[in-house]
Amino acid sequence: MKGIMFDFKMSKIILMQMHLLGHYSLLKYKTDWPIPELKYPNQVLVKTLLGGICATDLHMASLNISPFASIIDNPENPSPMGHEMVGEVFGTGKEVTRLEKGDRVVYYPAYSCDILGFQPCASCRNGNLENCYCLAGVGDGSEQEKLYGGEGSFGGWGGGGFCEYVCGFEKQFFKVSPKIPDEAAVLVEPFSVALHAVVRNLPSKDMNIVVIGAGTIGLMTVAALRSLGSECKILALARYPFQASAAKKLGVDEVFIEPDRKTLYQRVAEFTDGRLFKPIIGREAIFGSHGPDMIFDSVGSESSLEDGLHLIRSNGRIVILGQAYAKTKKIDWSIQTWKEIEIIGSLMYGMESYKNKTMHCFELALHLLQQNPHMFDGIVTHTFSIDAYRDALSTARIKKKSHAIKAVFDFRQG
Repeated sequence: MKGIMFDFKMSKIILMQMHLLGHYSLLKYKTDWPIPELKYPNQVLVKTLLGGICATDLHMASLNISPFASIIDNPENPSPMGHEMVGEVFGTGKEVTRLEKGDRVVYYPAYSCDILGFQPCASCRNGNLENCYCLAGVGDGSEQEKLYGGEGSFGGWGGGGFCEYVCGFEKQFFKVSPKIPDEAAVLVEPFSVALHAVVRNLPSKDMNIVVIGAGTIGLMTVAALRSLGSECKILALARYPFQASAAKKLGVDEVFIEPDRKTLYQRVAEFTDGRLFKPIIGREAIFGSHGPDMIFDSVGSESSLEDGLHLIRSNGRIVILGQAYAKTKKIDWSIQTWKEIEIIGSLMYGMESYKNKTMHCFELALHLLQQNPHMFDGIVTHTFSIDAYRDALSTARIKKKSHAIKAVFDFRQG
């Protein structure tokens, strides 16, 4: 099969860190990868229709990611890339009962105790699937764990949307309603990332909310707020006009594109009724009880984190979804203490509460999409064959030039 694998080789990593190799040196494209086999009776083989390119994929390819993430590395090497995908069931193991050939599905790329048939760990019992021990390759010590090869031989973060076929466990796949087009279904994974953050930090209708970033995750955050019925006032901070247009369509009240930080801070303060104060050295900052009540940082860079600390009101909350940084170097973290800011990290997805029901985040995403199947019309802006993967990755990476919101690999034409 055609596809892209992440080929983890220490020699290449060293050369990349010395800037002697290019962005995509750890990626391996082949036209003759073997089609994945069903190793276990509870697995499913899926033929990819669309595979989305995520910023995390780009960070992985260029090694711009925290070493901490290696805790949930896929033990396979090379390992398939692409965790955003919609596909059709192509084959099933003998113990699969919920899916059959031809079903259209989306892929949940993480592992959990329930997926692998283990007794639930404490995180899973609390609905925090994003912190399940299985992600780190640790099960329940049962015979079932030995069947998978024992500790460290399973788990991690899955992929496959950059390949013609994906193999996973039955409970990693969720059926897609015929009402939902492929171009919306491929966004279920990033939409679930945003839903996980918003459901657990749902603002009241009288709050002023700032969403930093209007890339895919920022736009999905706006969509999550509005599709969950929030009537809060939303201000989005974008880099480009095409992002601003998409944010407006999804329901923001205002979008600012302002590269000058002083002017940007003034505009945010005015919009949220906040007041800026100037320290003896450094940038102005909002201080006191007025200003943004909550900030969703969909970027997670050093610059966006610094903006969040300066712009949030005292006793406000910052929710960090973005992963565009590893370690910070210049941020004054004492601002968090001076303003008594609550900072919350949000990763992946879990079991979420919605209208007095508890459901998997992917189920919630599909439920909301079925109610409004054209919510994400126009978000997929570029499609590529897998053969043109270098053009596709460059398009996703250089948005200023390409005007890309979401670039995807299209396998539907063979």
